[in-house]
Amino acid sequence: MKQFPEENLPPDIQDIAERMNVDPQAIPPYELPKLPFDRNTSPLEFMQQVRPELLRLMGEYMYGEIPPRCEELRFEVTGEKEAFGGLGIRREIDIICRNNGKSQTLHMLLYIPKERKGKVPVFFGLNFKGNHACTDDSEVTFHPFDRYPNRFLKRLTDTRADKCDRGIQNSRWCFEEVLKAGFASATINYYEISPDRYGQFDQSVLRLFYSKEQWLAPDRKTGIISAWAWGISRGIDALESQPELDMSKLIVHGHSRLGKTALWAGANDQRITLTVSSGAGCCGAKLCHHYYGENFEWMDLWNNHWYCGKFREYVGRDMEYPVDQHFLLAAIAPRMVYIADAEDDTYADPMGEFLSLQAAQDAWKIFGMKGLNGENFPGIRQRSGEETAFFFNSGGHDFTPENWRDLLAFVREKIVKKEK
Repeated sequence: MKQFPEENLPPDIQDIAERMNVDPQAIPPYELPKLPFDRNTSPLEFMQQVRPELLRLMGEYMYGEIPPRCEELRFEVTGEKEAFGGLGIRREIDIICRNNGKSQTLHMLLYIPKERKGKVPVFFGLNFKGNHACTDDSEVTFHPFDRYPNRFLKRLTDTRADKCDRGIQNSRWCFEEVLKAGFASATINYYEISPDRYGQFDQSVLRLFYSKEQWLAPDRKTGIISAWAWGISRGIDALESQPELDMSKLIVHGHSRLGKTALWAGANDQRITLTVSSGAGCCGAKLCHHYYGENFEWMDLWNNHWYCGKFREYVGRDMEYPVDQHFLLAAIAPRMVYIADAEDDTYADPMGEFLSLQAAQDAWKIFGMKGLNGENFPGIRQRSGEETAFFFNSGGHDFTPENWRDLLAFVREKIVKKEK
């Protein structure tokens, strides 16, 4: 498929949209690629041989490589004060990353419960619209950045982030509710790690590790999702330096494209206790062989910068793809994974996500864990599973307070109470 100039609307965009199947009865028969292990595989064999192979395959065919930890990493607390009427402590941290003579600064917003006994678990995720947009807390620092402009539909005349966006995505973060539950919560704007555009390499952390020529090459070895996953790991580095946090209970979460990112980070970074993905869809949690909703052609049209160069070889050939997303989910084992989606999130294919999690279950069984344990697709506002779980919500493509209520309950049941 050709590359389209960002100022032009592809003449075949409607044709590509209509080639996405949204009829459950029209899903063609498929056979999933076989995972490179069986139930006789030992836990040691899985960790030493199978997991590296799963990561290699997903990196080679989809996400590309995640750069190494940078040569120099420094954390500077730039502000600290009580927040939410004394419920929590707001801490803002600059994460300064240096490599090959270049640097990039990421801004972390962290809330810690003021009243606590010992160290507390922590939730961490990347955000879309800036730290200030995740909370009604008026004292969170506003860091200007260029918002994500749609490549083909010019809906934004001014793409700069605006202070007026403060609190606009408060319901996706529910910081006060998380603090009341006794947990800390942190976030970084994904755009500070790498802009969500093919042509903004000069503002991406990838420039710390690659040349522009390497990035522009058709066979590029990485994609922007790997850059964002790298940023998650640098955020975890910063959280490890905060004495109030129990890093043995670290929950990394993400929605939509950041759900894809959370899964790739969760597969690679074993410090993550629980990986949470919401509405990640195609190239995230859903099976591409379950040909429903978004497909490779649509992913490539809008966001081919997310993936490595080899991914494009399979655009329009989804059913020939030699791996699938159950490989990605299996690589997270034996650590926990929680997948969420909603009834009206058609293009993310909730059933395809559930089937992907189901297909990966043998990975947890190697470790004597229950996982989904044969459970069926859940009803509305219900959850299936044990160490691996699927929550099916009402509504559309979003992560809502209702999602937070179930996720907090899951963490209390499976992580906090389990260790008492």
